Amino acid sequence: MGSVWRARDLTTGSQVAVKVLSLDGRPDVARFEREAAMLAQLHHPNVVRYVTHGVSDGIHYLVQEWVDGITVGTQLVTIGFVPTEAIQMAIGIADALGAAHRLGIVHRDVKPGNLILDRGEVDRIKLVDFGIARLAADAGVLTRTGVLIGTPSYMSPEQARGSVVIDANADVWALGCVLYEALTGRKAFAGRTPEAVRAKVLMSQPERLDTHCPEAPSALVDLVHAMLSKRPQDRPPTGDLAAAWLRALPPIIDGKRRRGGQKEGPTVAVPPRAASGTKPPPDGPSYIFFSVMPQYDEASEAPAEEPADAAGSVKRISDRFGLESFMLEDGSVVMASPESGKAGAMTAARAAMALREECFDGAISLFAPAPGESLGDAIDRGAESLQQATLLGLFGELASADHTIRVDEVIAEMIEEEIPLHISEDATVIKSSRGRSR
Repeated sequence: MGSVWRARDLTTGSQVAVKVLSLDGRPDVARFEREAAMLAQLHHPNVVRYVTHGVSDGIHYLVQEWVDGITVGTQLVTIGFVPTEAIQMAIGIADALGAAHRLGIVHRDVKPGNLILDRGEVDRIKLVDFGIARLAADAGVLTRTGVLIGTPSYMSPEQARGSVVIDANADVWALGCVLYEALTGRKAFAGRTPEAVRAKVLMSQPERLDTHCPEAPSALVDLVHAMLSKRPQDRPPTGDLAAAWLRALPPIIDGKRRRGGQKEGPTVAVPPRAASGTKPPPDGPSYIFFSVMPQYDEASEAPAEEPADAAGSVKRISDRFGLESFMLEDGSVVMASPESGKAGAMTAARAAMALREECFDGAISLFAPAPGESLGDAIDRGAESLQQATLLGLFGELASADHTIRVDEVIAEMIEEEIPLHISEDATVIKSSRGRSR
């Protein structure tokens, strides 16, 4: 969007931050004007102070107070937080959000990089960057369904679905994600692909807070998980109420200082398949990860219109097989079978084949959690397989490969007696019987 410079205010002599913006057309100008107007209204010690804004020689700029400190993101990966610091930080941001929410402003991008510790002190925290904030009353005016607004690991489920209506409780969700990370040193929702992160936001629960922060009292555990509720109505509705609940917590004994940003654990690998029936089937449903591949106009090299009504196909097949669907903001979808074990795997496989027939130019990954494996780890595997299927589809002519449905080892074990599979060193697939359409 632009750059931020440290400058000197010629009137007062004080240091200020000047955001110089690279704007592209009327929507960006409207968003800039909106950010400036919102900041001019907000007067709170935990919100970066507005100074002025304007246009000079066609360059739009926004001047704000200079905050000399580090971001929460930087502290997370350097010295980390002890629990009392994490809670104090969260109270300050909840207060800032409360001031915004009282004016009808939803920030929509609360994340560690947008929280600055003035002079490195947790009780002097500042909320910055209202660049994608909007008035709740303007829902749908400057954005539309299907446009990514936010940062995946801190996006609420309604943002991950691309919803137009984003309320104050989406900010409470994001603050819950930041607080969880500061208390545990782990992201509440992390993944090796953006699709995996968004799917986890919609479908899986983070590990209990006290698993990684054992000194947390039950009231704190309950509050953080309430902030991370999938249902917006189950979260504290505003920053003010979140701050009140945080202040009402019982005293907490500080544990160790926990840093975030460490490398995630290794991928949970499913062992090589043994003879059919020798492993217990998973006790949860099977899943389909589906994404429509981009089509291009060869003359202009620009994205062309989608070749098929993918959303309509997903709905028809979901209804036909009784699947539950989780739509993601980028147009991809995760579909869950209604049953567990072999019955669920067979339902998911047949639905995937039906989806392939209707949406041939799409990537499909079929997966299920292995016994003892978390849904989050299974989602990571399914999303990575989806990426491989997408590459195979985009470069199929070069690889001399047909479109296929990629199947993980867990599903393969349960369906191989009923559905012919092609097994190679790098993938197990259900082969498509149709030729490639272009």
